[in-house]
Amino acid sequence: MRIIKYLWPILLAPAITIAAESERLDLPTALEEFQLIESPRTVQQILPNWVKPSRLVVKVDKPERVAWLQEAMPSGVTVVGVSTAEEATPLLTEADALVEMGCSATMSNAPKLRWVHADSGGGDTCLTIPSIAGGEVLLTTSQKVKNSVLAEIGMGYVFALARDIDVLLANQQQRDLNRRGGRPALRLEGATMLIIGLGGAGTEIARMAHAVGMKVIATDPVNRNPPDFVTHVGLPDELPSLIGQADVVMVAAPLTPQTRGLFDAQMFSRMKRSAMLINWARADIVVAEDLAAALKSGVIGSAAMNWATYAPLPKDHPLWDAPNLILAPWGGSPAGAGTREVTPEASRVNELRWIVVRDNMRRFANGEKMYSVFDLARGY
Repeated sequence: MRIIKYLWPILLAPAITIAAESERLDLPTALEEFQLIESPRTVQQILPNWVKPSRLVVKVDKPERVAWLQEAMPSGVTVVGVSTAEEATPLLTEADALVEMGCSATMSNAPKLRWVHADSGGGDTCLTIPSIAGGEVLLTTSQKVKNSVLAEIGMGYVFALARDIDVLLANQQQRDLNRRGGRPALRLEGATMLIIGLGGAGTEIARMAHAVGMKVIATDPVNRNPPDFVTHVGLPDELPSLIGQADVVMVAAPLTPQTRGLFDAQMFSRMKRSAMLINWARADIVVAEDLAAALKSGVIGSAAMNWATYAPLPKDHPLWDAPNLILAPWGGSPAGAGTREVTPEASRVNELRWIVVRDNMRRFANGEKMYSVFDLARGY
């Protein structure tokens, strides 16, 4: 019953919010829910070569979305809707913007392109496009829009590993319910979670962890004003001294030159032998071979990782045989995505997301400040 006391805020708060705001589908609600702020500079200041666009190509979720987007555009700007990124290929030569699409090498065939809005939360994959990496094309991302989804994924892994759910599922596959796991259960109440990256999703994870009675500490390069439920936020270079305190290490950071390969054999050696590592962010933040070795040798207790990278995991990779590991594909899809029946909350979040996209399109067309602008210097 004690755990219910801590879980109650998690279970009840979303229900209250949905009931109270189910009819509020407007920009202020979206900005508050997704914690979005304007860029400090306008598009005209960021892009010296900016001119008023004439054609914005958008991957839409339904045909009627195009007319709704068009209503927000100034005169002379046309919205062209496509249902897949491939459909945009013949439109590249005249496109001033590509919206709701992943980055592709074909963008080099778009001479007028000045803005790309990626449908993912991270922008690292777009930096392979020279015009984006060089700052000639503005990049915005869906950062913070997926906060709740990613937080639920992260905490789901924590609960599963803390109570050997992965072992129980393996036992089920072996048709033997009497087999036991080889690691002790972790009681979350009173345990310490270290979050790497206290952005939108990281903060939401911190809220959830605190609600179940965990002590939360974090590292972040810019967040110096953490919420009350985070007891300490250190700079990234404090990670080696903080990581030994953690029972759960949660990676919620973007992939940057500073975070690539951050979790290697040396970092694992600083963790508690019973600690768990959770990485739903980019897979390249972890040295996969070192993680497999750390799990096999018992240097750390358990781990969960989304293979969030475009490089496929080879069939002979040591991760496949690593014990105490939950290995999953790229995550982060909105709730209800890919299902025939979309929940009311998923539909609501999708509409709020499109409201932000629509306003960003209007702002780009007018050369104004925008939301979720990718900072090339910071890498996110």
